[in-house]
Amino acid sequence: METYRATSGTIVCTLTTDELRDTRSAWQKLFRTALMTREEIPGGIRLVVNDGSAEALRRLIEIERDCCRWITFELDGPIVSMTADGDGASAIRSMWVVDQA
Repeated sequence: METYRATSGTIVCTLTTDELRDTRSAWQKLFRTALMTREEIPGGIRLVVNDGSAEALRRLIEIERDCCRWITFELDGPIVSMTADGDGASAIRSMWVVDQA
């Protein structure tokens, strides 16, 4: 398991509008094609994707680690836990929601 600790306490995303749109689209594609479970945990959420999508998950986490430095990520193959202190927990839960389409 790899742990990437939060390096900021400020809840902010540094992606541009276009980058945010593209990243959100990539997350939704991953959710539609590979998400097995999404559960709320203390401080945030845990996502589990199928084994074949572990690399896609890793690539998205690399983007998120750079733009959302207030989140702690624990990545273990097809499983990621994303947590934060205080208001960050509810922000995480509201950001990673499966769109109903």
